[in-house]
Amino acid sequence: MNLRPLMIVPPLAFAVGGFLWMTQERAQDVTRSGEAALAVRVMEIAPRSVVAEVTGYGHVTPEHEWSAVAEVQGRVDAIPGSLAEGSVVEKDAVLIAIDVTDHELSRQKAEANITAVEAQLREIARQEQNTKRSLELEQQTLEVARAEFERISELVERGASTQATLDTVQKTLLSQSNAVLSLENALALYPSQTDSLQATLAVRQSELREAERAIEKATIRAPFKGRVSQINVEVGQFARAGDTLLTLDDTSAVEVIAEIQPSAFVPIFTAAREVMTMDSNENGGRFDTSRAVEFLSAAEVSAEVRLSIGGYEMRWPAELVRMRGTLDKETSTIGMVVRVKDPTIGDAEMRRARLDSGAFAAVDFRTKPIPETIVVPRTAVRYDDEGGTFVYVADQDNRLAAVDVRTGPAISGDVLILGGLSTGDRLVLSEPSPPVIGMALDPIVVPATADTGDQ
Repeated sequence: MNLRPLMIVPPLAFAVGGFLWMTQERAQDVTRSGEAALAVRVMEIAPRSVVAEVTGYGHVTPEHEWSAVAEVQGRVDAIPGSLAEGSVVEKDAVLIAIDVTDHELSRQKAEANITAVEAQLREIARQEQNTKRSLELEQQTLEVARAEFERISELVERGASTQATLDTVQKTLLSQSNAVLSLENALALYPSQTDSLQATLAVRQSELREAERAIEKATIRAPFKGRVSQINVEVGQFARAGDTLLTLDDTSAVEVIAEIQPSAFVPIFTAAREVMTMDSNENGGRFDTSRAVEFLSAAEVSAEVRLSIGGYEMRWPAELVRMRGTLDKETSTIGMVVRVKDPTIGDAEMRRARLDSGAFAAVDFRTKPIPETIVVPRTAVRYDDEGGTFVYVADQDNRLAAVDVRTGPAISGDVLILGGLSTGDRLVLSEPSPPVIGMALDPIVVPATADTGDQ
């Protein structure tokens, strides 16, 4: 048997084994050296003060708008020559004067009627005094007639006088009694006559006051300093009672109803959470929503009206005064009403012009700084298949890890973190592609104030 061909097997097996050993060592080396760390941008978590801000938009309107409505009719007699749409008038300035000739005649007629009634009252009073004096005399005469009648009656009984004499005396007594009765009846009527004249006098005096008020109403004055926004009448034109003659806008303050989505305003209410919680505890867990503006003011939420004109951005400090109370039917926005004082006063140093009604302005609402708050960029928050929120962090070994977090409302471009992260954690801002939990990372720390968007 020829074994020479088999002599090549041992060297061949040794060569194959050595090749396999060398190949395996290189694969392991490749794996170790091939696990390259992925460079990612990270932000170290540190609580800081955060200011919540939201912006709404709305038109500037006067705080008070007054319409001059004619309360009396008549021809428009005078309008100040300088009065026109856009004119600024001072308080109590004459705006429109209506002709008062007819009302003057009514006043004079009322005064004459009052004089006549007062004369009648004086006449009645004098008549009453005269009647009382006459009654006193007639009563004395009656006593004399009664005494004479009694005397004649005694004489007739003694036969010293005739029956005819007695009848004559009795007739005189009866006549005098009738005179006294007539005077007493006349005196009894004087109080009612006086009352009637007093009532007539009251009516005449009311007519006089009515005429005087008509004369007063014929002159229309400005109830406050304001700007004329509309004039609907001219000199010589007849104005009827109820006609709107002009409209005046108050210049002491303006309002802006800022339209804001309710969800966007949540961070602002979050800032007032402490104040609202105190009120809720004091009222058995109930919260009075009608006092929302009061709570926001107590939480030092500020407002500022912003307007761009000619390339310049101007700002006016504003006061939060009320909520509209209803949602807009078309946009479902809430209306936050702010007030700006003295909008007509410009400020050269601040390069601020006047704030005119009708302008479309932005209103910025800001909270005071909320201390010790953890916020992360919105783009750093991820969502799992079940809707849960989590973030990627770089662990102590610089490897990718996922951490579940509990989020609060969004504040500008950040999200409030209520739980899950703590000071010192390194939040991964970049999007690993693909994200593999445990993969090696090369963290590049960026400051929290830098642009933390995805790169």
